Amino acid sequence: MYFFFNSLEINIIFTKFISKYNTLKRRKFINNIFISSLGLGSISLTNPYINLPDFPYKLSLAQFSLFRLEMMRQSDPMDFAKIASELGFQGLEYLQMSYTGGLLREKKKTSLSGIKKLAKDLNTRAKDYNQKNILIMIDIGPDLGTYVENYDDYHKWIDCASEMECHSVRVNLRGSDDNLSEWSKNSINNLNKLCEYAKPLGINILVENHGEFSSNADYLVNVIENVNYNNIGTLPDFGNFCVKHDEKKLADTYKFFTQGAEKTSDRPPTLYDSCVKRFDMYDGVEKLMKYAKGVSAKTHGFDSSGNDVDIDYKRMLQIVKNSGYKGFIGVEAQAFTMDPIEAIEASKKLLLNSYS
Repeated sequence: MYFFFNSLEINIIFTKFISKYNTLKRRKFINNIFISSLGLGSISLTNPYINLPDFPYKLSLAQFSLFRLEMMRQSDPMDFAKIASELGFQGLEYLQMSYTGGLLREKKKTSLSGIKKLAKDLNTRAKDYNQKNILIMIDIGPDLGTYVENYDDYHKWIDCASEMECHSVRVNLRGSDDNLSEWSKNSINNLNKLCEYAKPLGINILVENHGEFSSNADYLVNVIENVNYNNIGTLPDFGNFCVKHDEKKLADTYKFFTQGAEKTSDRPPTLYDSCVKRFDMYDGVEKLMKYAKGVSAKTHGFDSSGNDVDIDYKRMLQIVKNSGYKGFIGVEAQAFTMDPIEAIEASKKLLLNSYS
């Protein structure tokens, strides 16, 4: 997701795409949005644990999978727990951006009292639907790969995660793409500061491979190993190992996150289409799993057999299994040519069928 959040013009982008998106045709979109009215909870496909006694992991849903729906005001972020439950998940990975600024349009939501009320409301909804709060993904805040003086934007969401009894927050290390030494120094310093704040609250600080230097697993491991707190960790993402994008192609990809895309060939368009330099994803996940306190099972798109067009899921799950990891696996669906609900279900199915 890093590419969508790397500009201060994010709210302008949202407004532009919302206006354009509302003019587009949606073949199945609206019907899938109001999933509660369709009674998905009664459909056996939504329970991922039926007839899968050997699958050892519980599944959480990454809220970014619902991003398109929330952008179009077709899904209320406060209904995240309900949607996840009806789709058969047991845990919730919240998207900070869903509860700040443009989407809810209530500045008070990010005040201290607003954060406490938000945490209380989300806790209530999670308990109502028997969901476990796992983590909050923080994408809007000072760039932790650069020099940072004020950490308030992170502190309030760490506080929120603590109130919600999450085990972690996920942060990004973007920084400059041309000065590895400065990025490493700034990243280590900033992570130490956040870990120091979060440790008494029982919160881990997780770093996801999320573009540029952070998508080079060797560079990221070096940073993690030089942080002086045991509440540091990684959130390995199966699909985020692009170190450098073609900027023009990447700009063309932005619209897919709000508009979706038409499938014009057997291979659907994916983020990797704009990638000009990448770190080997399997080597990367294997290296990051040593420090993992979460796992993000990203999907880019599917072929006619239901396999991801970029990622060998059987190979990825074998790496996770070999690492001895025992926690939740988060599903993050990013299939541009499918409506988000269908993409989530296809991602879950692929994940469950790939374990051996």
